[in-house]
Amino acid sequence: MRRILFPCLCLIIVFAFGSASAIDVNPSKDTLPASAWDSSSGNHFSIFNGDPKRIQRANAVDPKAFDSKVEVSPNPLSLKSVKAVGPNPSIKITFSVHNHAKKTYTLSFPTTQRWDFRIVNASGGVVYTYTDDHSFLDTVGTSMVNNDDKLVYPENVEFDDMTLPLTPGVYSVQAVMANYPEINAQAQLTVQP
Repeated sequence: MRRILFPCLCLIIVFAFGSASAIDVNPSKDTLPASAWDSSSGNHFSIFNGDPKRIQRANAVDPKAFDSKVEVSPNPLSLKSVKAVGPNPSIKITFSVHNHAKKTYTLSFPTTQRWDFRIVNASGGVVYTYTDDHSFLDTVGTSMVNNDDKLVYPENVEFDDMTLPLTPGVYSVQAVMANYPEINAQAQLTVQP
């Protein structure tokens, strides 16, 4: 019984004293001293009087820190079997970006678009382009990617939305991160009769 009571008593004491040391941070209160905004002393760092090149280097994204992959499902694709499923069959394209670095990166985007992809046939004809079917808001956005985190973007493409019909052959699916063309991936899609 003592083995159980002692740890419980310790936890109660820690919580009681831990919450007593909290301070009230209210955005309506002036919690910063005036010296925090004074740039004449030069003894402290402020983002407002920091070196812009240093800040830009700190926020730079290293494309080598990311592994990107595009997957197509079903693959191989049997035209006979998918057309038997329903009147408007589709394929699923999934683009994933994995941060394998030890650093957290913030990816910045000028619009609500996060990625783009296209399906290209063997002769170089574009069968489908994601941005031809979608519109994006002019809203600046960011995605924070921690160490070992993954961004995943899935999209279903209906056959009716394709500019060229799928015929038997090998296709290339090329995906790219919006605003970061160095982060890209490619996969093959095999279409069978």
